[in-house]
Amino acid sequence: MTYDTFKEQILAGMKARIPLASLSIQSVVKNNNVQLDGLTIMEGGTNLSPTIYLNYFYETYQNGVEFSSILDTILHTYQSNKPRGKIDTSFFTNYANVRPHIAYKLIHYERNRHLLADLPHFRYLDLAIVFYCLVSSSPSGSATILIRKDHLRFWNISPTQLFDAAKENTPRLLSYDLRNMNDLMEELLAPAHSTLSDPDIKKEDAAICPMYVLTNQNKLNGASCILYEHLLEHFADRLCCDLYILPSSIHEVILIPATSDTSYQELSQMVQEVNDTQVSPEEILSDHVYYFSRSSGSIRM
Repeated sequence: MTYDTFKEQILAGMKARIPLASLSIQSVVKNNNVQLDGLTIMEGGTNLSPTIYLNYFYETYQNGVEFSSILDTILHTYQSNKPRGKIDTSFFTNYANVRPHIAYKLIHYERNRHLLADLPHFRYLDLAIVFYCLVSSSPSGSATILIRKDHLRFWNISPTQLFDAAKENTPRLLSYDLRNMNDLMEELLAPAHSTLSDPDIKKEDAAICPMYVLTNQNKLNGASCILYEHLLEHFADRLCCDLYILPSSIHEVILIPATSDTSYQELSQMVQEVNDTQVSPEEILSDHVYYFSRSSGSIRM
């Protein structure tokens, strides 16, 4: 079955399962200029739909997964994430209403040049800080609206005002999650018996496992936690050393104490290999390792 036929069959199959819904497939440009096909399902009584990307499902079909099982999975994904009732989007016309919900995230600058032409943004290292409105948030996902230059003109605000709002809001809306890699692996491999580490990592933990995962509470766009004021500074002071920052994806970074036996070259090679083999193209943040200096309190390439 070709991909175009696959999409047609998905529409027909989902229409049979949800006959009263309105279904469509739209091409969506994601992070790093990755184009995906998103299925939206609109039922009566709601004005918002989760977007379910079909490219991944076609890969599973090519790998032997039954088509009926794919339809069942899509239906379950939709039912688990669909909004309950209508969401009032009129608040978005008033900046006073929107301001408390503005947050920032990090994306790669060069890989998103086309997208950035339409977005208010700030250059940061080889990255760009962009902004979005966090409409709703739950453990199963978040509803967001990417903020564009047209929005700033409508609200009559400057990019600096936007940044100031995001700098204030993001740590409040999306508190950081920082844990020892050992504890994280224990949680992933044996969730029934795991214990979470205290967010304030103890100094002696560095001797046990000198790798720490930094993200936010939703595990979405959590790499932006490196921008949180004084977070890296306090953590580096607790470990009494500078830090290497490995951008494992747009959702998280790995922090490693910059000791004498740490090889920057080896870390850079590891990040590139992981990006090439383990990270989805739309979730890659950067191939570069960053360095946080305690003396300057800043991050550099």
